Amino acid sequence: MLKRTQIIVEGLSAYRAVDKLAKADVCIFGAHKTQKNGVIVEVGSKDVKKVFAILRGSCYNVKKVRYRGAARWGRAAVRRAGLLAGAALFFAAVAGAQSRVLRIDVVGSGAYYRDEVVAILSENGVGTFTPPPDGEIVCAQILSLPRVSFCSFRHSGGILTVEVQVSDETAPLSGEALLAPVSGVLEELVVVRGTARAEEGAEVEEGQVLADGEAVRGEETVTVLVIACARISRPFSAQYAAESEAAALAQAMLETQELRGVHIEKTQEGWRVEGTEYVTASVNFG
Repeated sequence: MLKRTQIIVEGLSAYRAVDKLAKADVCIFGAHKTQKNGVIVEVGSKDVKKVFAILRGSCYNVKKVRYRGAARWGRAAVRRAGLLAGAALFFAAVAGAQSRVLRIDVVGSGAYYRDEVVAILSENGVGTFTPPPDGEIVCAQILSLPRVSFCSFRHSGGILTVEVQVSDETAPLSGEALLAPVSGVLEELVVVRGTARAEEGAEVEEGQVLADGEAVRGEETVTVLVIACARISRPFSAQYAAESEAAALAQAMLETQELRGVHIEKTQEGWRVEGTEYVTASVNFG
C-alpha cells in the first residue's frame, strides 16, 4: 500500500494506542516515540477516519502530522493546485500577449507620419491587444502617403515596429498653411496632416486658408506640419492672335495647369479659347 498517513498520539501511555489500533484491525506500518508522552503512528490513509473514531473519547490527543508516499504527493498537488493553475494562466497570458500588439512604434525618416500610420492600422482593425496586421495591405496604404518610399513591419515581444522611409528626406518642409491659389470652386481637398478649413464643393477666395497645422489630440490642441493638397476649378476664357485653332489651343494649354471642356471659336482678333481651368496647390504633399 502506497498511501500512508502519519498520526501523532499524545497522552499518558500513548504507546498503548498502537495496541488498541492493532486489535481493531488497523494496518500499522510503523510507530516511534517523539517524546515522553507522544508516539507517531503510520497507518494507511484509508484508515485515518477509523483511527480517529477508535481513539475518540479516550485520554489521547490525536492529530494528523503529514502524508507519506503517494498520499503525500497527491495532497501536496491539491494544496498547490491554485498556485499551479495561476502559474499556468500566467504563462498562457504571456504566450498570448507575445502574439498580440501591445505597443506600436513608428521608426525611420518617416516617423513623423506616426499619427497617419496609427490611423491606417486602426482602419484595418489593428490596435492594442489585436493580432499584427497583414503587411502587404497596410504597407500599400502607407506607401500612398506623400514622399513615402519604403514600409516594413516587425512584430516581436508584443511590440509592432513600423519602419517608414521617405524620399527627398533632405528637402525642406514648409510650416505654412495651405492657401487657395485662385478664386473658384473647391473640387477636392486632401488633408493628410493638419485640419481642413474648407469643404469640397464650396466657393473659395484667393488666399483663403484651406488647411492649417492646428490639430486636436485628445483634449490637447497641438501644431503640426501641414500635409495637404487642393484642386480648384474656375471658368477660363482667353483671346489669342494665333494663326490657327491648334496654335491657340496649344498656347492656352501652356498657360494653364489643366484645361477641360474646351470650346474654341474664330474671332476678328484670332481665336477665343474657353473652358474650365483646374488649379492644384499643395503643401508638403508629394
